This record gives sequence, structure tokens and C-alpha cells, in this order.
Amino acid sequence: MVLKRVLIVFNIVFLLNCFALIEANDDCVSQKKIVCYYASWSLYRIEEGQFNTEKIDSKLCTNIVYSFVGLNINLEIASLDTNADILNGGFYNMTQLKEQNPCLTVTLALGGWNEGSLKYSIMASNEESRQKFAEQALKFISYYGFDGLDLDWEYPTSRGGIAADKENFVALLKTIKSNFSPWGFKLSIAAGIDEQYYDIPEIVQHVDYVHLMAYDFISSTSNVTGLLAPFSLIKKGIDSWIKDGLPAEKLIMGVPTYARCFNLFATNDHGIGAPVNKTTCGGIWTDQDGFLSYYEVQQFLQTNSCKETVIVDDNVYSWCDDIWITYDNNNTVTTKAKYVIEADLGGVMIWSLDTDDFYGLFGEKYPLVTAIHDTLYPI
Repeated sequence: MVLKRVLIVFNIVFLLNCFALIEANDDCVSQKKIVCYYASWSLYRIEEGQFNTEKIDSKLCTNIVYSFVGLNINLEIASLDTNADILNGGFYNMTQLKEQNPCLTVTLALGGWNEGSLKYSIMASNEESRQKFAEQALKFISYYGFDGLDLDWEYPTSRGGIAADKENFVALLKTIKSNFSPWGFKLSIAAGIDEQYYDIPEIVQHVDYVHLMAYDFISSTSNVTGLLAPFSLIKKGIDSWIKDGLPAEKLIMGVPTYARCFNLFATNDHGIGAPVNKTTCGGIWTDQDGFLSYYEVQQFLQTNSCKETVIVDDNVYSWCDDIWITYDNNNTVTTKAKYVIEADLGGVMIWSLDTDDFYGLFGEKYPLVTAIHDTLYPI
């Protein structure tokens, strides 16, 4: 009798755990995505800027993308930095974050700006090389424990590419997806908001998500000041992608956690479109001309003689003597996250975890990512 009762209790507990697991899995599938990119080279930043996988709060993201791997001489996926990726455990530590968050999906980004376009154009140019790449990509991501691939080819038909890239890119995605699908691996792309590089109606048939890079509307090489992520242009670009066939639920809108900065030509001319000198501004921790992390923006605002901070088109600029900075803050990322809900988009993509204030040097940890998370998932 006692044994029977024990078995009944055990079965009830087992069934409850099963139902809880099913419910958790359903929640994982149905929720808005928060796709957080991790820049592996942030490992080499100094002092408070140094970032690694141990500093990631996996509960803030639904997806994390490890950036970047590249193509080797055989046009196959290979580590671009074996010290960061393998010797220091970057790949392993990243995929182990799934132990902390059962709903977390961890994928591997291939490409990026520095990889250029030529190698990808050649690899995608014929069926044999596409199939060879897809088979090796499947082995690579499964070996290192990733859940899928994020293809960041910047950009088909451009920067050394050829006109046929537009068609070949679709064929490449189709080949990768057909190799991945039996095992349930994910395939996404990171895409520029300018749709001229893409055959959108064809692409959407073969990808799970499009991570739209809705930023860098101004570059550090510009001769005049401008906004990094003006919302009116972002919404216009999103509307075009959806109009051309991308389902809204597959569109993940990008939000920056970094800033662009410029040296003003004249301090009395400091509006949008003001002329600038050669860019020499930059952060002490990220150490890149024309670039600031969000925590460096906060440090700059607190320690320099900033005259004005203005929100225009749901983007921010600050004027500090001869330095002009454009970025997103808590208010603007919250507005953008609300738009994702209103437009029923798939979610928000964040570039990148390592440029938010991950230490909480100037308030709470991860203020921008947290603002996005709390907007999409209010308590």
C-alpha cells in the first residue's frame, strides 16, 4: 500500500515536471527574441573594458550570437582567433551558458565587416562549393555545441562581390538550411537595412530570422555630424523589408549599445550636419577612433564639459566642447522596444553585450539591455 502511494506521488510529480517542461518550451518558442551579440575581441580590452563570457547575464537574452568566425583558404569555417575561441574557452564557455538559461539559444556568427565579401562571393558561386561549405559548417557548429549559424556576409554584390551574388546568396542559404534542418539547427542572417543586396522574397524561405542592422546611418569617416540610429529611417527600412516579403515575426530589429563620435570643426556649429575635422575622439577602453561604448559615453558625460544633450528622432546626440557624440540611451531603446511590440516584429537584436555598461560603472548593470528586456517582458 505504501509502495503504491509512493508510485502514485512519483507519477504525479513526474507528470507535473513534464507539463512544466512543455510549458517552458512553449514559452521559449513564443516569446519575443532578444538577440545579444558578443564581440570575442573584447577579451583584449584593458581594465574595466575587458569582457568575456563570464560577465554575460544569460537571463537578459533569449539568443546569444558569438562573433566572429571566418572563412579559411579552403573556404571553410575556421576560428579567426584560436586564443580567444579555443585556448581561452570562448566557444565552450559560451555554449555552457545554456546550463544557466534552458531557453537560451547560442549561435555562431560567420563573417563581419573585416572579413569583406570576396571570399563569400567565391564560396557561394557554384553548387559544389556551397554544398562543401554547408557540410563542413554543420560539423563545425555541432562539434562546438552551437545551436545554429548566423551568416553575416557584408555584403552580397558589394565590396569585391559580383552581381550574381544576389542569386547565389539565396542558393547558399537554401543549401545550408537543407543540411541543417534534419537536426534542427537554426539559420539566421545579419543584414544591412539597405535591401539592394538581397532577394527578400527568396531569402525568407530559408532563414529563421533576419537580424536587421538598424544603425550606422552615419560612419566615423563622415565629413559632417549625423545620427547613428534615427528612428524614422529605421522604420522606413523595416517597412520596406516587410513590404517586399519578410514576415514581421522573422524581423529582429537591431539596436546599438555603442556611439559614434566626431571632432567638430567649430564649437559654435554643433547641430546635425555640422562640419567635422579628422576623427580623433574615442574611448580609453575600446581604443578605437570615432567609437565609444555606452559606458565610455557615460564617463564622457560625467567628466567633460558637455553643453547639451538632445533627443532627435528617438536618437541622442551630445555636444561636449569640440566632441560630438551620437548614441541610444535608456529612453530611446525603450521607445524602440515598444515599437517592436506594436509592429509585432520578432524581437530586438543588440550590438553588443560588451559595449553596454556591463559592470554598472554608472548605475545598474547592462542598463540598455535591461531596458529592452523589461519593456518586452514587464514584471
